Amino acid sequence: MRKVKSSMNNILRILFLSFLMILFACGGEESANLDPQVIRVVDDEFSPKVIRVEPGTTVIWESGGANDHNVIASDGSWQAISSDYFEYGIITKGDQYEHTFNEPGVYDYYCPYHGTNNKGMVGTVIVGDVDYAVEPEKVIVSLSENVLSVGQGEKFTKIQDAVDVAQEGDLILINPGVYNESITVTTSYLTLRGTDRNKVIIDGQFMSENGIQIYETDGVTVENLSVRNFTLNGVYWNTAKGFKGSYLTVYNNGDYGVYAFNSTDGVFDNVYASGHPDSGIYIGQCYPCNSLIYDNVVEGNALGYSGTNAGGHLYLYNNIWRDNMSGIVPNTLDSELNPPGRETTIVGNLVINNNNYEAPTNRFGVVAKGMGIVVPGRVGDVIEKNLVINHDRYGIVASPMLDANLYFSQHVSVVDNVVLDSGYTDLALAGPWGPGNCFENNVYQTSTPPLLEQVHNCSSINSTNILARFPLQGDPSGLMMLAGFFADAQTTDLDKNRYKEYPWPKEQVNMEFSDINKPSPAINLFYVPNLEEINVPTNLLNEDLENYYNAEKEIIMSGVPISSPTLWQLLFQLYGYLMPFVLYAAWAALAIKDIDSNDKVNGSMKYVWLGVVYLVPFFGVLVYHLAGPSAISRSMKLAAIVGGLFSYIAILVAGAVISGLV
Repeated sequence: MRKVKSSMNNILRILFLSFLMILFACGGEESANLDPQVIRVVDDEFSPKVIRVEPGTTVIWESGGANDHNVIASDGSWQAISSDYFEYGIITKGDQYEHTFNEPGVYDYYCPYHGTNNKGMVGTVIVGDVDYAVEPEKVIVSLSENVLSVGQGEKFTKIQDAVDVAQEGDLILINPGVYNESITVTTSYLTLRGTDRNKVIIDGQFMSENGIQIYETDGVTVENLSVRNFTLNGVYWNTAKGFKGSYLTVYNNGDYGVYAFNSTDGVFDNVYASGHPDSGIYIGQCYPCNSLIYDNVVEGNALGYSGTNAGGHLYLYNNIWRDNMSGIVPNTLDSELNPPGRETTIVGNLVINNNNYEAPTNRFGVVAKGMGIVVPGRVGDVIEKNLVINHDRYGIVASPMLDANLYFSQHVSVVDNVVLDSGYTDLALAGPWGPGNCFENNVYQTSTPPLLEQVHNCSSINSTNILARFPLQGDPSGLMMLAGFFADAQTTDLDKNRYKEYPWPKEQVNMEFSDINKPSPAINLFYVPNLEEINVPTNLLNEDLENYYNAEKEIIMSGVPISSPTLWQLLFQLYGYLMPFVLYAAWAALAIKDIDSNDKVNGSMKYVWLGVVYLVPFFGVLVYHLAGPSAISRSMKLAAIVGGLFSYIAILVAGAVISGLV
């Protein structure tokens, strides 16, 4: 009897440990949120400058710069290194300092050797769900009364000639005409303005790279004109504080329409962009971006919007994204600094019919084709009150992102959207990992995994509710589907010159001026929009919304579309998603056969071990074979378990390499 009790106690311990393993494997929120966060200390910058963590998180500052540094709280409450001999201590290359933040709040800090408590080498740790908005530093620029007119019969016949002699604050007023030139701006706070949006045309004739390029120059506005036929970008800001693209028509350029890189405090409004093999509107590598994208119409591009490693007070609202290959795709890539991309707010947009497979495209457009809003490898994005309808694959999907590193979407909020008529599924959370993602109060018909809002609703996702921890923080088949998309893109032949032949747009609405001769440099533009006043934009839909409620869905089996699966989709789904279940079935069959014939398992213990195998998925079988009374030979166990896992990994790696995925 004592033996039976002892065995039962051991079994209970095993079951308890197995249960704990499942909870941890399924992504307990607390453990994920308490993972240490690293801030790199380089010369002379903290990277990232602003970071948001949960209470109880330990932040590690890791010095990688050649210079000496220190980390000191702006209020003097803590510092990395103190010194009895010098005013400040020193951390050198390779040193680390850590501090745990237990209370919600905003904690500013600085390096005393390269800044003060509010200027220079400074950083901020935001703890918990507290409001935080950096008030942009107000820029004061004297508006010029100097107007440089360009056009036939004017002093300047070329735009570049006027730009070259302009002074800060000047207005360059461009009269109707086709200007076959590429313009480079290096003078701050200029305004480049067309007198007629549709008749002032800057045309690269597919011979020049960028239409208007603004390098390391602040406060430049470009408005009320058209830019076309350049081999790279229409209008391009690089490393600017303050940028504005307004009432622009950009089309048939070889990369992006309007493009802001490593730039902050900007606005894109009333832009029409089409015919680009990357995205119509792009903002990349900025945090916090302090930028606004609103009232734009973007169609006929590979991606409507793309924002790599961008975020932090970045708002996309009241835009129309239609007839692109895919709609809104903020993303994370290792090719730009400061991954992952984070904290972009997407609210009140019409995202419709982004299934245009005739649009010019690059490989990333092929990956995301037929999708409305995609947030791959993102952190803290907010997707609210958007109308997302008629997409061949997904309506809204949060997914991992594979580049040099694998990034999982985390703490993405999808709330109050209307998502209908999606071929695969309206709402999708691709897993198996990514803590804190939540879905709530959306109008939709299908989701992956099923019961997405019930399992991952925003009120329980950060609680101790066990439902919030299962199944695995997302659908693993979605990850394999994504891998198949990437592999398809790698093996697809792309016509890189398709943008040259894309149809030209119709005329667009001109900008109205109270005084066309008054400059409007891009200064003091940023504000936080009132999100409460933004609604689902049904007013932008030119037909009855009810037409989208009963659309036919693609039949999906184990993550594979039945009607049109590709070779790579089948490979990654069959081996990446289904093979673990096959291995589990084989291990379970071995365990059940052994329990039946094993002399070490007698009487009621047979039923106890069968309960472990049946009721504790995966782990119960492994516990029996590896820690239990299994009589199967060691070589057989190694062949079945280790050999099976090795084969699984080897097949996936081989598929990824052969397809060009890695």
